[in-house]
Parts: sequence; structure tokens; C-alpha cells
Amino acid sequence: MSSTDDLDDWASDEFSAADLGDARLTQRLVALARRLAQSPQCSFPQSLNGPELKAAYRFFDNPQVDTDGVLGSHILQTLGRMKQVPVVLAAQDTTEFNLAHLPATEGLGYGTGNNLRGFMMHSLLAVTPDGLPL
Repeated sequence: MSSTDDLDDWASDEFSAADLGDARLTQRLVALARRLAQSPQCSFPQSLNGPELKAAYRFFDNPQVDTDGVLGSHILQTLGRMKQVPVVLAAQDTTEFNLAHLPATEGLGYGTGNNLRGFMMHSLLAVTPDGLPL
């Protein structure tokens, strides 16, 4: 099996059950995940060509596309993988994003300094004791 086939299978397994209210949106999510997985270290503009980038921005700008819809299927797949191993380590990190240099950005909160505009992100990575990401 080629690496392209592996990415196809991964993207489909991970996101084909996403509930975005429209099968075409779910298909677009799978295709986008497949494409981004080819260069996971890169930003969207680095990973996608002009038309692909525009399509990705339109996808995420669609009011039917939300965090729960995009991540729901992935979270279920992750939980399934976690159930297959006896021990799961949960590495956590909180990061503060300072976006004060973007004054026109709406919906930002305040950081730890109460004068910084941005947001906090608390991430969690589930791994086996050998370090295999789940």
C-alpha cells in the first residue's frame, strides 16, 4: 500500500463520520484532511495551492462548519484507539496567543496580563507509554 493510500484511509477513517449537516461538506473535510496530511508541518498557505486555499477558507467560513462537527468524528476515533491499549498518557499544555498586533480582530478575550488581546488554548495529546500518538 502506498503512502497516498494510507493518507486516503486515514482521512476517511478519521473524518467520514463527521456530522456537518451536508454530505458534501463531510466529503470536503475528508479531502482537506487528506491534502493537509501530506505536509502536516506546514501552514494552510504553504500546504494548499491558490484554488485549494480559497476552497479551504470557504469551507471553514461556512456557518454549518463548526468545531464540534469537524472534531467529533476525530474524537470518537481517538477514544476508540485509547480503548485498545492498557495505558494512555495524556500530555497537556496551556498556551497563550497574544494577538494584540491585530486590533481589528473581533471576539478576542484578554490574556494573563489583562491588557493583551488573544486567547488561551489548552491542548491534550493522548499517547501510549512508548510515545505512539493516539
